[in-house]
Amino acid sequence: MTNQTILTLLNYLCNEARNSVQASFGLMALAPALAPDPAWQTCLDHSKCGADRLLRCIDDIRELLATETPLLDPAEEFDVTLCLGETIEVLNLASGDGASRLILKSGARPVIGRQHRRAVEQTLMRILDAVSKLGRKGEALVTVERASDGQAVQFEIIPANSNIALRVSDWLNSDADHVNFQDADEVLYGVATLVAGKRIRALGGSAEFMSDARAPMALVVSLPWQAGTGQGSPPEPSQQEQTGLSVLVAEDSDESFVLTRILLQKELVWRARDGQEALAMMQSHRFDVVLMDIHMPGLDGYKAIRAMRDWETQSGNARTPIVVLSSDDLDTQIRSAAQSGCSGFLRKPLDRHDLLDLLDRLKTVRTVSA
Repeated sequence: MTNQTILTLLNYLCNEARNSVQASFGLMALAPALAPDPAWQTCLDHSKCGADRLLRCIDDIRELLATETPLLDPAEEFDVTLCLGETIEVLNLASGDGASRLILKSGARPVIGRQHRRAVEQTLMRILDAVSKLGRKGEALVTVERASDGQAVQFEIIPANSNIALRVSDWLNSDADHVNFQDADEVLYGVATLVAGKRIRALGGSAEFMSDARAPMALVVSLPWQAGTGQGSPPEPSQQEQTGLSVLVAEDSDESFVLTRILLQKELVWRARDGQEALAMMQSHRFDVVLMDIHMPGLDGYKAIRAMRDWETQSGNARTPIVVLSSDDLDTQIRSAAQSGCSGFLRKPLDRHDLLDLLDRLKTVRTVSA
């Protein structure tokens, strides 16, 4: 079986698993008799965490086997020290007591420059999560500074256990054909770290294991870094507040559409099963709002949105509010939505209150405009 065949199968499994998980949890959250029960909510939260781990692992395996170079967002100026601190805070909050605590070196100074921010964030997230979870206890010290030549930024990570630095370094510098996992517990973090290594190389960086008798064993990740102006990155485009009652839902999964239709039972709803069909329907009918799923066959959600925006510009039509429906991490949603021309985003499985709040705001604006 070729890598391309395996990749096709993984694409199918990932899409089916995502749709099934989102629909199941969405319906579970709708059960009014069970939702207020703390034990039920705890069970639901644990199940969601497990499902998220499964979907992330499938996504990582798919990316690992892909032969094309990962697509990178445009470079932007940002403070990598602040970015690192936020990543560490998120991981520490999510890890609980069964992992090493990540510590950013006290007094770390701002390091402002230009790089592909989302790729840097996702790379750091995978590496630090592996270091934290494999350590299981103790502290992992993290430092960041500009290289002496000013052309790179370096992250030094000293894990709680020196062997972890060597193991993570090996994964970062290996490919899927030459890696062996010692036990099943390593697979999740090992695969994520292999993907991080692939992204480091795509960014033009490197990772190495540092061993010095005078200092603890460490992992050092270096990334090219273009000095910035110190003015920070430009603000993200703001969400457009527009009206909505006539709704086009672009969704390939029957289960997810049924759930969305239940939540939209007071609205007039049309359905498109892929991005191409959604584009054609938008060109022939004026909708008040489009709810766009991202992971669809053929023309995916973001490409469909860009095509819709291009058509609006060329034809002189007014911009239709387009809201992304996605289970991707929040940062991915915000950045991708802004770049493709979205009006906003909602996380899947859809939360009744979030969706109704969005519709209420759209109706209010419509009333004022009228």
